[in-house]
Amino acid sequence: TVAQLAGLKLGLFFDVLVPSAMFLGIVVGLGRLQSFYEITAMAASGVGRISVIRAVLVIALAGLILVVVLSHFFRPWAYDFLYRIESEMAVRVDLDRVEPGRFEIGDEQWMIYAAARDGAALQDVLVHQRLPSYRNMLRAERLEQRELADGTIALDFIGGVRFYRLQQDGDADLVNRSERLTVLLDPLPPVERNRIRRALPFGRLLEDAGPLEWGELQWRTLMPLSVPILAFTALLLARINPRRGQASKLLSASLVVALYFGVIGMLADRVDSEMIPIWPGLFWLPLVMLPLLALRLWRQWSGPGAPL
Repeated sequence: TVAQLAGLKLGLFFDVLVPSAMFLGIVVGLGRLQSFYEITAMAASGVGRISVIRAVLVIALAGLILVVVLSHFFRPWAYDFLYRIESEMAVRVDLDRVEPGRFEIGDEQWMIYAAARDGAALQDVLVHQRLPSYRNMLRAERLEQRELADGTIALDFIGGVRFYRLQQDGDADLVNRSERLTVLLDPLPPVERNRIRRALPFGRLLEDAGPLEWGELQWRTLMPLSVPILAFTALLLARINPRRGQASKLLSASLVVALYFGVIGMLADRVDSEMIPIWPGLFWLPLVMLPLLALRLWRQWSGPGAPL
């Protein structure tokens, strides 16, 4: 289970990691071509700027398709699976987990010991409940578990039930003795709306669209679009002086991609908290970035020269 959780949480970063890796890969790849003057040789042999752009766009298209799958299919499935695992692990008491002869910790409050098992029930049980100000201990010949209609868990202690209150000084007071005692546990709180939205499919998000849902919709839309945006940004940053190398460009590219996703994350928080309008929301960044990027590329590519 721990490995599953770790794998899922790592996979949920891929819609950011794929555009970032593609962006840095294009910058490094084109930089190496210039460092060894291969890009100049390509230009001399008739491989023009359009061919370089076409090659980058092929890479960007493959990355875009991959991020669409990650954002629109893997992301909701992974969050749904993740929340179900967390819910199962958060169940405070589950008699099915108890192995006879061993102590089983239900959660931070409950610890259960049983000498034997009879189907779904436990026999000769000892249950320890830890609360901030005191401790409770229950002993019974049999323990059964039921789930009520509202999700409340009922623990039925049957036969020779003894209920002790353990004081902080170590003394044990017998509070109750009976043949049957039922303890009710409150149902687990529902998953917060802020978390549920991540597990919803695209259609459900559109139906239930509020600020939180719109933030998730824009995230899933912008992540694939980030691939071509960063691809053209990489073309802008890839030009280097072969004599100086590309170390400075690689540092600049790392800062750009970190700043890009940092701003998107900040805008997502603002949309969720309704501090900025839903529209343009997360699209503030590409709406500002694309005109500047187009102008800078036009100036860089105007006139003859090397492919970059």
